[in-house]
Formats: sequence, structure tokens, C-alpha cells
Amino acid sequence: MNTNQPITEDLLGKFLAQETDAEESAMVENWLKQDIAHQKELDDYHFIWQQAASSIRETPLNIDAAWNKVKSKIDLSKEPKVVVFIPKKQIFFTPSRIAASISLLLVTGLLAIFLSQKTTETISLKTTTNTLEKTLPDGSVVFLNTNTSLSYSADFQQDIREINLIGEAFFKVQRDETKPFIIHANGSEVQVLGTSFNVQAYSKNVKVSVETGKVVFKNKTKQTLLVRGEEAEFEADKDTIKRTLAMDKNIFAYKTKVFVFENSSLEHIIKVLSESYHTKILLKNDRIKTCRLTTKFENETLPNALNVIAETLNLNIIPQGEKYIIDGKGCEE
Repeated sequence: MNTNQPITEDLLGKFLAQETDAEESAMVENWLKQDIAHQKELDDYHFIWQQAASSIRETPLNIDAAWNKVKSKIDLSKEPKVVVFIPKKQIFFTPSRIAASISLLLVTGLLAIFLSQKTTETISLKTTTNTLEKTLPDGSVVFLNTNTSLSYSADFQQDIREINLIGEAFFKVQRDETKPFIIHANGSEVQVLGTSFNVQAYSKNVKVSVETGKVVFKNKTKQTLLVRGEEAEFEADKDTIKRTLAMDKNIFAYKTKVFVFENSSLEHIIKVLSESYHTKILLKNDRIKTCRLTTKFENETLPNALNVIAETLNLNIIPQGEKYIIDGKGCEE
């Protein structure tokens, strides 16, 4: 007996159907030992065979044609097979094998059509110098800051609601305990149910600030739970998450346009206004950095807010193109 001869699809079919004699079985088993890819090939045939067996119908079909179509669908090998082995006896096919072949062909054909037609659409939102508010398919609302991109799958309302974010956005999530809401932000991850919070992810240093509810904020190696009024920032260079129990009240100002400063330094005030209005504001000398101010701006234009600051602290505002320079003698301690 020569057990090194190539194996035909018919012989594999008989082997799966347990209709081979001792010599044929030995040939297949020896073939399996020759190359690990052969076992993979047989497993693929076996999988499709099992799928077909669950829906057997009594309809005649040529088994050779069925196997050939299966082979062309699953494309098991890049190399063409040379079939030179001819069984010594004629192969007869039982009604069950014929019916299984019909189901096998149907399953394989439908699977091929399904895989070729199924595409997952990605919906993307992007801002440059503008902001944008969007209601997501589940009823959650997201507000994008400038220079932000956000994307999600068209099947967003499936088992898991997933968002990809680069930039900054405020989320008000519709509660659904059966469908977790997950934001992937520059290597960090935020998981919530129903809550409102802000995610700043312009770089790997991601900051999360919670307005209501609870948020799980994590990276590859770190994780923390944040509740209302808390915020945390992942510091990439230190590979750590730094928590702040007293959240900056102006973290949402780019969305609300409400700024509240309580005995804040001018350096801090200018930083917040510059980030929220996306305008460069420079302090001309270090003496005025420590000037302190308590005030509130609500839906105010940047020039008006700067004029109020200048009048209160006896400073000068110098517009230069698209930026502002603040100058003065300093403030009394």
C-alpha cells in the first residue's frame, strides 16, 4: 500500500462520513501527519460538514459538484492540488450523504454571500475652529470642542456602545445597564452607564472630569473610579493617573460659556480664557501674573471679558492681529 499518494476531496468526504475502509483510513491518517496544514484543511471541511448536517433535506445532488464548489469557496490552499489517486472501488453515496451535500452547498454559498456583502459603516464627526453638538443613536448627547474628531460604528446600539475620540468632548450619556458606554481616547479608556462628564484627549495625557454619576477611567496598567466633582489625568511620561478631588469649575466653560473665578491668579484666568476661546493671550511681564481676581463671565465675548479684567486690575490690553497682549505695573500684595 502506498500511503504517500495525494488525497482527493471524495476520500476526505468518505473519511468524514466514516465510510472508508482500513486502507483508505490509513492513507488519510498518514496524509495528516505529513503537514500541519493538512489537519487545518480537514478541520475546515469538518466544520462545514457539521453545519450542513443540522439541516438535512432529501433532495438529490451530485456530491462531486458540491465538494468542488465548497473547495472554491473556502480556498484552503494557494497551491493547486494534483489529484492522481483513483480509488480501487466505485464510491456509492447514501441518501444521507447526498442530503448533507445539499445543505453543505447552501450553507457555504450563503456564508460567502453574507461575508462579501457585510460592511460596517463608520460614522465620523470632526471640528476645526468650530464646536459641534450631536445626539447619538442611543439618545446620548456629545458636544465636541474645536480640533476634535469622534467616530462610532453604525451598529452603535448593539451590545456595547463604543466611541473613538481624539480631542475634547463633553458627554451626557443615556443610561442603559445592558449596553456599556465606552470611550477610547488616545490610549486611555472611559467606561460609564448614565452620567455626564468631559474627556480631554488632545494627546496621550488624557483628562476626565465628572459632572454627574460615576466613571471608570483606565489605561493599560492603571485604573481609577471617579464620581461627581472629581477629575483625573493620565500622565503618559510617568505612566500614572493623577486624581484631583476638587475639579476646576471652568472645565466645561468651552461648552457653557460660563466662567467662575474665585480669588484666582491672572495667570490662571488667562490660561482658562485662552483655551476656551482658542485665542492666544500673553502676559507681557511676570509682575502681573500674581494679580488675583474674583469675577464671573457668562456668555461674554473675549474682548469684553479682557476689558473687565483690565479695568479691575488697572492693566492695558493690546490687540495684535489674532492675539492679545496684557501689560501693566503689577498688583499690590
